[in-house]
Amino acid sequence: MSLGADVKVPFLGETISFGFNFCTRERPFVLSVVFLGGGGWFLIRLSPKGLEVLELGLEAGAYLAVDFGVASGSISAAIGLYIRLEGEKGSLTGYFRLRGEVDVLGLISASIELYMELVYSFDTGKMIGRARITVEVDVLCFSASVTIEAERQFAGSNGDPSLREVVMEPDGSAPAWDDYLLAFAPEEVPA
Repeated sequence: MSLGADVKVPFLGETISFGFNFCTRERPFVLSVVFLGGGGWFLIRLSPKGLEVLELGLEAGAYLAVDFGVASGSISAAIGLYIRLEGEKGSLTGYFRLRGEVDVLGLISASIELYMELVYSFDTGKMIGRARITVEVDVLCFSASVTIEAERQFAGSNGDPSLREVVMEPDGSAPAWDDYLLAFAPEEVPA
């Protein structure tokens, strides 16, 4: 574990700021009991203008490894939470990571990792989900890796165009379309 404090004195443009941290993102605190473990960190930076940065990360999981001499392997599953506030902006991230690997005599090894996260951005009001699966295989001096990724937006409308802005104004040429458009986009389009 570590504690840190600092004073940032810029030469031009910005004001003095003070920071405090309990561990860091690169070196989080770690706590483990048998095969259960976790860790985290905390950082805050303040200036006379107010809060500059607040960062908090926590992770918990289960980790298991076995070694039979000729073959070894491990599996881990972890969930985590990451919060970052920076001035008027900020985000909240929740994630899940599942990883497994096996090695036979150092000649053949394989690993697979599944990583999923949900990120909510406070300033835009949008929630984005991302998923990634990576498979890696090493045989002697040959290696191959495949990654498949997906991203979806689940919520948020701040700054998104309305239905009328995306399509067109009702013009009377298609009455069924005009009725549909007016039912779902009754507001006026700004000129």
